[in-house]
Formats: sequence, C-alpha cells, structure tokens
Amino acid sequence: MTNTSIEPLAVTFTSDRRLVGDDARALRRPPRVSGPQSVHRLRRGVYTRAHEWASADDRTRHLTRMVAVAGTRRDDVVFVGISAAAVWGLPVIGAWPQAVEALAGPRSGVRSKNGVDWHHWSVPDDEIEAVGPWLVTSVARTLSDIARHSPFVSAVAALDHGLKATVTASDGSVHQGAEKEELLDGLRADENARGRARALAAISFADPLAESPGESLSRVQIHRLGFAPPLLQSRVERGDGGSDHPDFEWERAYGEFDGFAKYARPEYTQGRPAAEIVWNEKRREDRLRKHGKAVARWTWEDAWNPPRLRSILLAAGVEQTRRAAFSPDAFGEWVVNA
Repeated sequence: MTNTSIEPLAVTFTSDRRLVGDDARALRRPPRVSGPQSVHRLRRGVYTRAHEWASADDRTRHLTRMVAVAGTRRDDVVFVGISAAAVWGLPVIGAWPQAVEALAGPRSGVRSKNGVDWHHWSVPDDEIEAVGPWLVTSVARTLSDIARHSPFVSAVAALDHGLKATVTASDGSVHQGAEKEELLDGLRADENARGRARALAAISFADPLAESPGESLSRVQIHRLGFAPPLLQSRVERGDGGSDHPDFEWERAYGEFDGFAKYARPEYTQGRPAAEIVWNEKRREDRLRKHGKAVARWTWEDAWNPPRLRSILLAAGVEQTRRAAFSPDAFGEWVVNA
C-alpha cells in the first residue's frame, strides 16, 4: 500500500532553546541572506525553516501551524472543523485557512486571536479522539461541523471522502469512515438549528462513490447547471472479461474528470510513468466509445468555469433537465443564484 501520510514540518520553539542554554534571540533576528538557515515565524516563539515552508502544500502548512499552537498552550488542545479535517485526511476545496480551529468549550471566555479560531461548541467526550499526536473531533463530528459551516462544494468534497469505508489520517493510520444515516440522525436530534438546513443539503447530496475532490466539485457544478444526475463509477463490461468504471455516466455519454493527481501522485500512478497512464486512458476511452456513447473530458479549470463545463457536457449530448442555478452577474462572472 502506498504511504499517503502527510507530516507537519519540523518546528523550533524558543522556549526549548532557552532550556538547553542556547541563545534564542538569533531566531528572531532577520537573516542577512536567504538560504537553509532562514526561518519562517509561525507564531510568537515558534519557527520553521523558510525554504521548507515555501515549498510545502497548504495542508502541510496547516498541520504545522497546529503544531505551533499545541506546543504553546499549557493545556491539551482539541482541534475541530477544518483543522480536524486536516488530521483525518479530508479534502478541502479552496484555500486552507490561515487560522487553525480549536475547541474552547461552551462557557469559555477565550476569544479568537493570534492565528486560532476558538469555537465555543459543546462536544461530548465520546466525539473526541486521539490520532497520533493530535486530539480531534471524530470523523462523524468533523464532517457534521464542516457540513454546517463550510461552503456547499467544500462540504460535499469532505463528505464524499469521509463517507467511504475507511479514511487515512495524516499519520498514515487507517480509520473507519462515517455513515450518512449516522450524520443525518445526529443532525435531526441536535437542538442547535444553526446551519442545519445547509448541513442536511450537503449530507444528502454526498456520495462516497466520488473518487476525488475534482469529481466532487464536478458533481456539484453538474447539479447547479441543471443537468441530469449521473451514475458514478458505473460498471462497463469489456470484451476481455474485465470492466471499465467511468467517473460519470448518462444516457448518451460518459464523463471523465482529468485531474493532475491521476498522472502525478504516487497513490494513483502506482509507479507507472505518465506516458503509460495517458496511453491507458486513451485505450480506455476507445473502449467506452464502442458502447455508442460520447466521452466528455474536463479538468479542474473546466469544472471551476460553469459556461465551459456546460459547453463540454452539451457537446457530448448530456441532457439539461431543469433551469440552471447559475447566472452571469453584472461583471460577466457566473454566480450561484440565491
């Protein structure tokens, strides 16, 4: 199995430097030149190497900020929301937030500042778990919170992933995913009405058959554009006794989302060169066309662009069954209608 763990960057605490007699002031002085010794300040008294920070992805940066926060608090920190999602390996569509999200408790007077959004939520002990070095809300509770508070498309991407049989946490450990009915039952029983309608919509729409955040985004856009709902990962028989599984299938067309990960990330490439993957994709598309349907292909850029995705699907013969929820605004940008 491919190791998909994502580790935070190594950090240095000035308090640790002082304990062993080192001069911590050198960390706070701007370096004369850039290079391996340059540091990036995460928060007061916490630093990481600047060149590693510059090349890190957003999720790694978020986890590193969490290390900085946890290491400068006297009490244990329970991470919630997007920060818990980072630990559980749940995807986020859009930018990861600059501030980490942590649990303050319902009666605490602590205020959000210094890179921490403190949430005054009531979370039962049985909804808090230890995952590696982290204390986080459970998969189910994290998904429910994201469904309440995140934009619909990002919530759907996290739910599509978290509703699978298993999820792989940032430390590489494998855990059981949540179940849709469990989330829906929890929302119905919760007396807190804030965000409930939004959460119900996202959870009801979620489908663990979506295999990537790009497919989740595409499905949301397809729905908003008024196209017929597709089948996901349907089974299409091959002449050699095997089967192909297109990302989307309609009455007259198949749909394929082409994300960069398919050609670059180890968990997808399995050691194969990109040229081999491209060739296999072409052969797969040829096999699908033999079933008498068109094949529509699109990328992240297409999925983010409603009129472009609409044109691609219409050209492939996908049927629009209702009025689109998108419309151009005064600046010509397509927006979701209220």
